[in-house]
Formats: sequence, C-alpha cells, structure tokens
Amino acid sequence: MSNASLKEQLQAVASQLSETTGKAPKPKNVLQPMAKAKKPKPRWLDYVQYGVELLKVYFPQGFKDINQVKPLKKGIKQDLLLRLSTMDKIVTEDKACMVKSLAYYVNTAAYHKSAVEGAMRYDLDGNPAGMISAEEARYSSERYQAKLKAKQTITE
Repeated sequence: MSNASLKEQLQAVASQLSETTGKAPKPKNVLQPMAKAKKPKPRWLDYVQYGVELLKVYFPQGFKDINQVKPLKKGIKQDLLLRLSTMDKIVTEDKACMVKSLAYYVNTAAYHKSAVEGAMRYDLDGNPAGMISAEEARYSSERYQAKLKAKQTITE
C-alpha cells in the first residue's frame, strides 16, 4: 500500500466522519515541531503555596493575596513561631509548613515590589510595626529586578 493511497483512505474516513457528526476533524500536521510540554509543578511549590494559603487563613490581616502584599515586621518569623505554639488546633505539620512558607512569601516579586522606602511594615495582626529604610528598599528593589530578569530569561 502506498502512502498516497493511505492518505486517500484517511481523507475518505475523515469525510465520512464529518458527514455523520457535522464536524470535520482538524488535520494534524506531523511535520510541525511538537509544542513544548509544560513541566509539571514541583512538589515543593505546591507545599509552600499551601503554607501561604494557611497563613492567609490564620492571619488574614498580615498575609494578603499577591496583589495586596504588604511588607512584614522585622522578626515576623519569631512572632509566627510564638503564635503558632499557642494554637493547639493546628497540626504540627501545618505549623511547620507555614513557617517554611514564610520564606517563600517574603521572597516573591510582589513582596519585594511592595517594600519601598518609607512604607509601613505590619505584624501578624495587620498592625503597623516599623518602616522600610532606604537600605532595605534598595535591597528589595535589587531582588525584584533580579526576579524580573530571571523571568525574562526563562521566557526567551
């Protein structure tokens, strides 16, 4: 059987299907390069995102959605550990997840973008707790720019 006759047979079957279903199947071009397969999300990312969601649930005034991120108080990790130690209804694994996810939260591009000179810092309850200094703002700006550059490199 030649390739030409096979192609004709496939076209005939496709036309019969389109007559019975009313839709013609889209032809696939086997010569086109395969689209890049999406990488599966790493497990650690699921873990820290879960931890951030827990932080938002238990401390809604301190932890906001990505478009409402506010700079956090210096020493917030110690405050979080102290507060979690008094919360008996939360399982230990979730407490550990929240503490580990804090580092992810404060290293997001949105967090660094929010840390500008003179901006207010907030505690777990959303109360003002200091201000961002010029040096801290410069550091955050550098981190933000590095994250943007890394993202551009990945997409190119």
